[in-house]
Amino acid sequence: MNNVTPARNRGRGCPLLLVVLLTLLLPAAGHAEASPDTDVPQPRVLTLTLDEIVRMGVEASPKLWAQRYVIQAAEAQWKQARAGLYPRLEYLQIFGPVNRARGNPLFSPDERTDLLNDLGVFTRLELIVNQPLTTFGRIRSHMEAAEQGLEAKKASFERFRLDLVQTLKELYYTVLLNEDIYRIVSDTEEQFAKAVEKAEQFLADDAGTLTQQDMLKLRYGLARSSGQLVEIRKGRKLVHAALKRLLYLPEGEDFTLAEQHLSPVTIDLKELSHYQETATRLRPEFRELDRGILARKAELRAARKEYFPALFVSGIFRYAVAPNRDEQENPFAVEDFNYLNGGLFLGCRLALDFGIPQRIAEKRAEVFTLLQEQRDAVSGMLLEVEKAYREVVEKQERLAFARDSRKNGRALAALSGASFHLGLGEARDTFEAFGIYTEAAAMYYMAVKEFNVAVAELARVTGNPFLEER
Repeated sequence: MNNVTPARNRGRGCPLLLVVLLTLLLPAAGHAEASPDTDVPQPRVLTLTLDEIVRMGVEASPKLWAQRYVIQAAEAQWKQARAGLYPRLEYLQIFGPVNRARGNPLFSPDERTDLLNDLGVFTRLELIVNQPLTTFGRIRSHMEAAEQGLEAKKASFERFRLDLVQTLKELYYTVLLNEDIYRIVSDTEEQFAKAVEKAEQFLADDAGTLTQQDMLKLRYGLARSSGQLVEIRKGRKLVHAALKRLLYLPEGEDFTLAEQHLSPVTIDLKELSHYQETATRLRPEFRELDRGILARKAELRAARKEYFPALFVSGIFRYAVAPNRDEQENPFAVEDFNYLNGGLFLGCRLALDFGIPQRIAEKRAEVFTLLQEQRDAVSGMLLEVEKAYREVVEKQERLAFARDSRKNGRALAALSGASFHLGLGEARDTFEAFGIYTEAAAMYYMAVKEFNVAVAELARVTGNPFLEER
């Protein structure tokens, strides 16, 4: 029997396995920043599900909190525009010293230049109330523009939220993937260790046809598995740190996942047209564009209303008193320190300038610009939905093949391992079987992660957070 493995069979499955492991580590490098471990005594460890991780991440995200304050600012702008319908009140009151003045416009014993003569205190107040009657729609147009701008900001918040949820899901699946890969490689390392121990026994007893070349292959497989575990541990820490960072856990708290294994999500996949129609109704970007266009149209109407006057009613109350000065009864006498008057008036305000046509043209150009951007964005987003849909279909098919490969690889590894320990199998068959199983299992969990991420992406681009069923 030939105990030398042909060159074309040596290390079968090893390159692909390394590619899988390297691919596994790439998301960790892309989403996390390495930070030194903090030695915290007895940290509080939270056991979290995916739903809890999403909820905590959304509640703690500084970017989403910034968007909440943007919404508050938009609400304040809308209330400010609405305040134009209500009365505007101006109140002014002053106090100060004043010199004595006696007599009337015809005679006074005091001189105008006696500024410091018998000083007293005076007060003067003025109250003006202006109530708009009509601006021929200008205030209403500003209100509508502010209201549509507020709705656009809410849609923008939802867009940021969906992006964050997508990132949290991807990291969650990557953490589980790392754990599964670690268990697979650990099991492979254990099986290689047992095979090496058994091979050493065979060589010591000079039993069977085992050669030193076979022994070196088994030891190489054991060393390779141990080295892969080192890389996977690093990836586990990086991805864990990245997810912990997005949760913003306080000092002294850590987390672990409630799920122990990565499993494919359940989705009732429908036709592409269903998801495209759903996206036009639910996706925040569609609402953000629509509301933005409506806001610009309202601003255009407000600019056109500048040609119309503003009608208002105004009430005025004026009062002043200075006890050390004589009150003048003559209505034609100038009196600045003792008076009581007021009235109710109907007013009209119109301010026309040569800049109005240019402002109207500017607003019209903004509306047309957004309309063209909407056409381009809608077609792009529908294409994005189709791409995500096709990705789910393709990943679902690959998952089915990967599941069969893992099943066959597990059976092959179990059979080869049992045969080798009974002295019926060859070392090269055991070496190849372990490599095939490790590769097939890693590819399966990688396919599960890619499928779950594809489903999460389809949920994001359709704006439907309840797309998947776990």
